[in-house]
This record gives sequence, structure tokens and C-alpha cells, in this order.
Amino acid sequence: MKFIPALAVCLALVSLCGVANAQEIPDFRLPSKTFFDANTKFQKDRKVFAWYMVCCGPFGGNEQPKPKLIAQYKAEIQMAQSMGIDGFGLDIMQPNAVYHAAVDAMFDAAKELNTGFKLFLECDYGKPDAADYINLMKTYSKHPNYFQVKGRPLLCVYAADCILPKPADSVAWWRDQVVEPLKKQGVDAYFVPGTFHKFGNSPADAGGWQNLDADVAGWGDVADGHSAWQIQLSPIGGGIGALERFADASQKAKKTWMSTVSTHYWVGAYFSLPSWHWVLGEPLKADNSNRNGTYFEHAGGKGLDAQWSSIINVQHPEWVMLLTWNDYNESYMEPIDDYKKYKNGTLQSAHLGWYKPQAGIGELNRYYVQWYKTGSRPKITADSIFYAYVTQSYKLKASKDPRPGVGWGNPPANDSLYVTTALTAPAQLKVVSGATATSYDVAAGITHTVVPFEPGKQSFSLWRNGVQINSLEGEPVVDKIDFYDYYPTTGYVETPVGKK
Repeated sequence: MKFIPALAVCLALVSLCGVANAQEIPDFRLPSKTFFDANTKFQKDRKVFAWYMVCCGPFGGNEQPKPKLIAQYKAEIQMAQSMGIDGFGLDIMQPNAVYHAAVDAMFDAAKELNTGFKLFLECDYGKPDAADYINLMKTYSKHPNYFQVKGRPLLCVYAADCILPKPADSVAWWRDQVVEPLKKQGVDAYFVPGTFHKFGNSPADAGGWQNLDADVAGWGDVADGHSAWQIQLSPIGGGIGALERFADASQKAKKTWMSTVSTHYWVGAYFSLPSWHWVLGEPLKADNSNRNGTYFEHAGGKGLDAQWSSIINVQHPEWVMLLTWNDYNESYMEPIDDYKKYKNGTLQSAHLGWYKPQAGIGELNRYYVQWYKTGSRPKITADSIFYAYVTQSYKLKASKDPRPGVGWGNPPANDSLYVTTALTAPAQLKVVSGATATSYDVAAGITHTVVPFEPGKQSFSLWRNGVQINSLEGEPVVDKIDFYDYYPTTGYVETPVGKK
């Protein structure tokens, strides 16, 4: 039996390709043997990427000497590949030497590993810098690990239609300042902007962006494809429907479509305590800039299934982007046990246990990654449990935080354990939450069970014909809090058929 509890995710310390000292970088790769049959007969051009924040990393951040950066990036690439991820979109937020050095180290790490991992640029500046984009593309677009589309280097952008007040002016800026100058200098970029649908001018509510044909038409021949940042709404609150409409609009225009998948989102988590934005005892700001953020429920494996089902059965994208790999203050998917064990350059005032492990959702996600890339639903070979939940009730008030509580972005609010079972045959799922025990008959295959939680111990077990197959215990749900922490905790257990 393979057992991965919430706070003990692959803690064996090993050397990574002979570069990282075993005591410097832990190995958080997911196990090579998983709960389904492996299939590497992937359909042509189907790729899964993850959004990578170059600003920070789990083992020291981006200001380390180059050898240490390369070791860190090798570790992260190996983690990503263990989850079925094909490459990173590198979020370039600042045109400075630190970012440039980090990007260079990432490309060196991918090249030295020589495992086919791909990289490409995701421009994300508050103040766009065309000269820096051009410089970076000229430097790396012919690198052996740069992702090419029909011989052209992929260039993506976050909020591409928001850099100027009028969306048409934003399109002209990208065309005249970046795409055409690059082409004149021998770099014919395959340009895929991520947009916020300014042409359609529709609110991002449950109805979603209605006039997405206008968005696609507004970009014309400047864009070779399209994508959207839908982490806030997907999978609850209209996000999946908006992605499906955008996929349809892109494909009708014969443009590449890059869809997205997200597993949690606490927008403004970096405003919550502990953080560098507000320290206990400081006066509150009148402009609300040190507020608590808004939490968007993603419903664990149930929400993950809904997103991938849409991608596989409705959207049919060429690529999928996971949002995000390591945006620690909003969303992340790295299977790290607790970031505060390692100097990582972000939220250093956060206490141990502030960040929650994501290995459970990451292990479940690679089932869907393989399904998408092969076109065939994987065969389940191990009876498994996956859980995801927030460890504090939305009704609680933090005793040491005088500000208003965390907002709920996609109501109705609820206190739930999201449990996914992957079974070779029908079984019984037993859940103990606090003082309440419940039992559920679950079918073979993938089943999602939502269980109300109460404070105390959280345990999960599978039974068949009166015999226990496996069990695991998650992090307790607390009944009082000093500060708000809405990162979901995840975990899993897998038992191959015939083993206990």
C-alpha cells in the first residue's frame, strides 16, 4: 500500500541528477507507479503546461547563485514531469537582472536534464516593456528547450488587452511594438494572448463573457491563438461555460485554443496575515489595500473532474495551462509538503502549516492529464482515496485580525470535505469528521463525494465485503483561528489490487 498523508509528502531526501545535495533539496516527485495504467501513446500536439512564476521558488527563490538556481529548477522540472506536465510558461513580471538570471538558469536546467521539457515566455508586466520582450525572445527563441509551434516560438501574454484603455489600442501596441519588430529581426513568434475580453465588454459573472466572437475578431491576424485567465470562476460560478464559449469562438476563427485548469484560488491571499502587506498592530489603511482577500471554491476532485471533462469532451484544446505551478500567494500545484520549511522568498512571516500540501490533487490530476493527452480514459489499477478541503469554517472569525473576514467569491458558502474515490470495483467509503461518522456506497471508477465537515479529526477509509482496503487521516479542522488560512489541504492513499 502506498500511503501519502497530508503533511508527509514524499519526504525522502535524495540527490537530483547528481546536482543537488541530498540535504539541500528534497525530492517531491510523485511516485512513478500510480493508481492507473500508464499510457504514453499521446495524440499529436496535445500538451499540458504549468504557469511558472519566475519571481520565486520553493528552495530559495530567484536571487540565488546560478548553480543553486539550476539545481532548484531541475528539481521543479522533475516534479512537473512526474505529474505529466510538458513544460512551463515563464511569467516575466519585471525587466531586471534578477529575472534575466533566473530565466537563463531555467533554460540551462532544462537543457542539462535533457528530458524534453519545454519552456516559453509569458509576458506579465504592470508596465509593458517591448524592448525587454524582444531581447528575451531573441535570446531564447532558438534554444533547444523553447517550445515551437510549426517551427515558430510560442509567445504568450497575461492580460494582453488591458495594457491600454482601449482594447484596439492594446492590439495595435502588441503588433507594432513586439510582434512585427520581432519578425523583422528574424523571430516569427506564434502569438497567443491571454485576455480579459475587453472587446466583448461583458462582465465576468455567472453569465460569462457573451460576445467572445468579438474578442477573437478584435485581435485579427495579430493573434495565432487565444487563452483566458479563468482561475477565479472555474469550476464554480460560470467559468467552465465561459471557457467553452471562448474555445468555440477561437476554433471557428481557426485559431489555436489554450484552455486552463485550476485547483484553488485565494485572490488577495498576500493581503492576509501573516504577510508583508500588513503586520499585526499596524493601523488599517483607508483604501482597503491591506484587506483580507476573497476565496473561490474549486471543490477538490469534483471541480477538477468538471474542468477536465469540459476540456476533453467539449473544448478540445490543443494545449492546457495549469494555473498555477507556484504563485504561492494565490494558487499553486507544486507537491511540496510545507513551503515554510524552506527559504523561498515569499511570505517569510507565515507560520509552519500556513501553506498546505497539494500532492493529493496533483496525483489525481495526472489521471486527467493522461486522459487528455491520449484520448482514452485510463484503467484504474489501485483502489484510492483523494481528499481536499479548507481546514477552517467560513463562519469563524480570526481572533487576532481586526479586519473584515475573507470574502466568498462563488457562493453559496459551505464547509465541506471533497472526497474522490478511484475504484477497481464497488466499495464503501467511510468518513469520520469530528464526532460524526458517515458511510457511502461508491461505484467502480471515479466517484466524488461531498461530506459536511465539523471540527476535529478527519479520517477516510475504503472497505469491501467487510474488509478494510486502506485508510488515511487528513489535517484536523480547527474550531478557532488566530488568522485566516484558506489554502485547501490535500492528500491521498492508493492500494493496488491484491495488496493491503
